[in-house]
Amino acid sequence: MRRIECEQCGIRTTKDIIRDLPASELNTFRTCGTSAIYKQRQVIFHEGSPANGLYILCHGAVKLYQSDRFGHDHILDIAAPGDVLGELPLDPTECYSVSAEAITDSQLCYLPRERLMAFIQEHPMVGVRLIESFSKSLSTARKRVRALALKRAENRLAELLIQLANASGEAGSNGNTRFKLNYSRRELAEMIGVSPETVIRLLGRLKQKRAINTCRRELVITDADKLSRLANHDSIGTA
Repeated sequence: MRRIECEQCGIRTTKDIIRDLPASELNTFRTCGTSAIYKQRQVIFHEGSPANGLYILCHGAVKLYQSDRFGHDHILDIAAPGDVLGELPLDPTECYSVSAEAITDSQLCYLPRERLMAFIQEHPMVGVRLIESFSKSLSTARKRVRALALKRAENRLAELLIQLANASGEAGSNGNTRFKLNYSRRELAEMIGVSPETVIRLLGRLKQKRAINTCRRELVITDADKLSRLANHDSIGTA
């Protein structure tokens, strides 16, 4: 994977926290942090380690997860390019509340607390964009809690597949959406709070309903309207 510089970064003009930063200030921003490439399945930071700075995902995909006392992982979110990872508590002794692991080869920029705070004082809009990013993360967490409380497993899986398609899907010539499924059945299960066996059964059910189809590591949404209706259906219960 080739490292991408800020000037060539496709997200800088859309959703990145430095999208309001003049090009003349990019070099100053670069001196605030360090950029690194993380290989697929490489852990970026661990839950419980000191939260000494933030990470910006420049390219790739990263899963954020927590582990329970039995050693089972529960995926809370999938970060996309432009997302900010980690926390920035006022107390420097605080720790990260989640772990982060690269799903694909990914490039991230690490911004230490002291340097980032000094940069924000000179460029207040970067602080505003950080608040925007944290608000998005809070909204995502609340939606996940709502889905776990009100939706059946099949509906949660339908909603997840739509989210993954929106993040990486490509529309086909016949109107279908085809995308590479970079997640194992276990990871899909961790995202919706069920067992891997349940995910396999639910995928089969969605295929029987002709809402999706699968081919090796690819998934095709063959009936977007049907999948959307399932995703938006709330009903208390279990699969």
